[in-house]
Amino acid sequence: MKSIDDFLPFLSQLIEGMAKHFGDSCEFVVHDYSRDRSSTIVAIANGQVTGRSQGEGSSQIGLKIMQGKEEEGGKYNYLSQTSDGRFLRSSTIYLKGEDGNVLGSLCINFDITELIRSRNFIDRFLNMEQPLPQQVPVEPPLFDNVEDLLVAMITDSINHVGVPVVHMTREQKVEGIAYLNRRGAFKIKNAATIAAKYYDISRYTLYNYLSEAEA
Repeated sequence: MKSIDDFLPFLSQLIEGMAKHFGDSCEFVVHDYSRDRSSTIVAIANGQVTGRSQGEGSSQIGLKIMQGKEEEGGKYNYLSQTSDGRFLRSSTIYLKGEDGNVLGSLCINFDITELIRSRNFIDRFLNMEQPLPQQVPVEPPLFDNVEDLLVAMITDSINHVGVPVVHMTREQKVEGIAYLNRRGAFKIKNAATIAAKYYDISRYTLYNYLSEAEA
């Protein structure tokens, strides 16, 4: 495979078939990482699970893949969340080209929110004291659009520094910007402008902080 487009008709048919087999609680998504970060979804079935559609962007896992920070083969059977708090059992399968580079991914997101609620009820009823799924680490939420994702990442960066922006020193702002850079935030369109606004600095200053953090 030289590009996702080479196999897109097959992949589209495949996920439509799997969506019919597994039902409307299971979403299947094909990402093409040669496209802009904000529009990597080239095929999707049961998009109502996360509220996304063709032409929209990927999750933070997609950011890591686009940065070359992927695990071998993919990431399987992990918990993630939607922006409205529903739990998903997810897997991300990397689609690689002939040279071994990751061209895209096939993602599976199964909504297990009702299953968790049912288990919690049964555990309470039986008075069992076993760890519940909420206690298992989950991936960051999946957002309907990249702007919401970026704002969430900026909020995470401020929480990471642990000081309100108005009280941050220059060094603390550099650390916050460095945190965003490590998370791949600046691959998002207009990220520098939005981040600069939240950190109460100019774009010029932000790029200086980036250079300093990368030095």
